[in-house]
This record gives sequence, C-alpha cells and structure tokens, in this order.
Amino acid sequence: MEQEVKYLLEGICTFYWNADFYKFCSICNFDPNHAYSLEKWQQWQQLVSGIKAFDQNTLAKLVEAGHSSAQL
Repeated sequence: MEQEVKYLLEGICTFYWNADFYKFCSICNFDPNHAYSLEKWQQWQQLVSGIKAFDQNTLAKLVEAGHSSAQL
C-alpha cells in the first residue's frame, strides 16, 4: 500500500510544482476562460495543501484503514 500512496503523492506533487493554471485546464479539459475552471484550480491547490499536511506513512495508514472494516 505504501508504494501506491508514494506513487500518488509523487504524481500529485510533481504536477503541482510543474504545471500552471493553463496546463491544469488542458489536462482536465477545462476552459480557462470560465469561472468554473478557476474554482477547480483553487480546489486543486487546496487538495495539494491538505495532502502535504500529512506524511506518507500516515496517509498510507489512513488509506489502509479505509479499506479495512475492522479498523473503522
């Protein structure tokens, strides 16, 4: 599970650091001229900030707990 979480985090963080608003819109098929696209861009930035607030090990534990009914 840790490898999957690491893969996800690396992909998210790499895209976050390298892509601008227009690349984000291109990847997501959003029109950069619509307010909806800006809203989604802001939500994307919030998502990344939230994910970065946790270390990889903790995120892996949370994901595993979510898939295990015994943990809930």
